[in-house]
Amino acid sequence: MLLEIGGHEVTAVYSASEALKRASELRPAVIVMDLGLPQIDGCEVARRMRGMAELKGVRLLALTGHGRDEDRQRTRDAGFDHHLVKPVDLDELEKLVAA
Repeated sequence: MLLEIGGHEVTAVYSASEALKRASELRPAVIVMDLGLPQIDGCEVARRMRGMAELKGVRLLALTGHGRDEDRQRTRDAGFDHHLVKPVDLDELEKLVAA
């Protein structure tokens, strides 16, 4: 809701398969993804998205409750551009989405 109030168009999905399908259809500039998805974790979804030609150039933002160095390395290895730890700093999120 806060991103929408900030003037961003937002689409929410709640599973890995739906995320892959909708991202392919919508071709967003930015995807904010929680890592704790049902079926497949967010890192695997990011790897799959990075392999999709239609999502070339999309910015992937990982959203997680884990902020250790190894957690950040794991999201980086999966193809995420940024790693945000919950509770997310809204100013930081807005800056990353608007970039």
